Amino acid sequence: MSKSRFTVKFAPAAAKEYEKMDNSIVGIIDNAIDKLEERADEIGKTLSNYKNTKLAGCKELKLRDIGIRIIFKIIDQNVNILQVVYILAIDSRSKDQVFKIAHERYQSFKNDSSGRNEEGKPRTKKGK
Repeated sequence: MSKSRFTVKFAPAAAKEYEKMDNSIVGIIDNAIDKLEERADEIGKTLSNYKNTKLAGCKELKLRDIGIRIIFKIIDQNVNILQVVYILAIDSRSKDQVFKIAHERYQSFKNDSSGRNEEGKPRTKKGK
């Protein structure tokens, strides 16, 4: 097992989305989050700004088998050993709704005067 290079935190609403996920897919989501802890800078598709969503600097991890997208942002670039992955949204891939939700949360995150949302909770596996 590799050593974690990143700490994963959820936006408060993303934590609620995670808790609502069906137990049949939570294991797949947990595996994806484990990968984020190890190599968030190496995986996922880099997102851009579009007409209705401004997500430049964020990344998307698609879980095609279960139809889920995880939108995340790597923050605290100056920390040498530990960086933080902030999960903005976890939702179904249909109709790009997850991008709209992530956009709203990212705008709120950027407008936070400290640059981070202190309500974000470190990751804990569901049911533990």
